[in-house]
Amino acid sequence: MAINKIAKQENIDKEGFRVISNCGENAGQTVKHLHFHILAGEKLEPKML
Repeated sequence: MAINKIAKQENIDKEGFRVISNCGENAGQTVKHLHFHILAGEKLEPKML
């Protein structure tokens, strides 16, 4: 619910957005806590899908 609220506040809810959470060292997590990245504004390259 919080992510959807933020997406609406940032006006990215209509065009679409991506939510990422890194878990563990091999995923790039350096601080051991739960957090999310909300990405929007560009289409990903086909390789990234």
